[in-house]
Order: sequence, then structure tokens, then C-alpha cells
Amino acid sequence: MDHGLQHRKKLAAMHRIQSAALDLFEEQGFDEVAIEAVAAAAEVSPRTVYRYFGSKEMLVIWDDEDELDPGALNAEFGGDDPIAALREALRAGFAALGEDDLLLIRRRVTLIYRYPAIEAAMILHGYEKSRAIAAAVGGEDAFEVQVFVHAFVGGVLAAMRDWCAAGFSTPPFELVDRALTLLEHGFTRKRATPS
Repeated sequence: MDHGLQHRKKLAAMHRIQSAALDLFEEQGFDEVAIEAVAAAAEVSPRTVYRYFGSKEMLVIWDDEDELDPGALNAEFGGDDPIAALREALRAGFAALGEDDLLLIRRRVTLIYRYPAIEAAMILHGYEKSRAIAAAVGGEDAFEVQVFVHAFVGGVLAAMRDWCAAGFSTPPFELVDRALTLLEHGFTRKRATPS
């Protein structure tokens, strides 16, 4: 079988399963829905759900980016100016999102920050993803790359949490861009000047 076709079929199935899971989690609550119910709604076996996602939390956390080889991010993380490269890649990525894509992200983010178990799994997932990216692109600056990648992922998570807390009123790239600016220039607390 053609590996490209096989991969597209797997992604289509994962999207269908995730969509069924999100509907159920929003209607009934994350804690109240069993994997078996998700599998039945998506017309697959529970084993297929576990094989593709590994856990109930990943039904919410997973997105297409999780299917990328961490080494594919070498251009962004491995260059001389990773902040500029990441800023440009993220600007283009957010600009390419349609309304349906943004709605899906908002649904997922809402569930992530509504349920502590999903948020905890998201933090662990971000850590594991950071480690994989750093290992793939680190080279002789492995420690520095690892610290930077972890800081970047943490910044994106903080931006997404703020986006959710503000009722999704700010375009998400604006918040991610602010996080990148903090990484770029460092954090200095604004202090009130004495009168």
C-alpha cells in the first residue's frame, strides 16, 4: 500500500475520532465519557482509539503537528535567529487557518484548560515534544537548544492559556508574538515610578 495514502487514511480516521470525542466531552463532560463511547461514536474499536491516541487526554491535545518529524523543525530551531524563524513560521501558520480550524483549536483549548487532567497531560506532552525537538536539532549546542525549546513551548502554552482566559478575544498570534518578544528581549518587570 502507498505510504502516503496510508498516512492520509490514518489522519482522516484520527480527525473523525477526535471530532466525535470533542462532541461527547462538550456534551457530557470529559470525566463522564469512556473511550468505548468515543469509539462507538466514531465507529471504530476502542483498541483503534488507544492505538492512535494512547490516552483519553490525547484525544483533546493531539493535532496534525504531532505527526511531524521533530527534525523537520531544524530550519526554525537550528538557524542563527530561531526567534525570527519561529515568528515567521507561526505568523504564516496562523494566517493560513480558516474559521473551522480556529474553531477546532478554541474547542480543544477550552477543554484543556477546563479539566486539570488534560492540562497536566498537555504540559507533559509539551515537555516530551520539547525534548524530542532539542534532541533532533541540538548538535553541539544541545543544552542551549534544549533550554530555548522548553522556554518556547512554555511560552506558547502560556499564550494559549491567556487566549482562553480572555474569551478568545485577541488573535492568538498576537499572544504568541508577545511570548516570542519576551524570549527575544528578556523579562523586565514594569515598576510604577514614584511621584
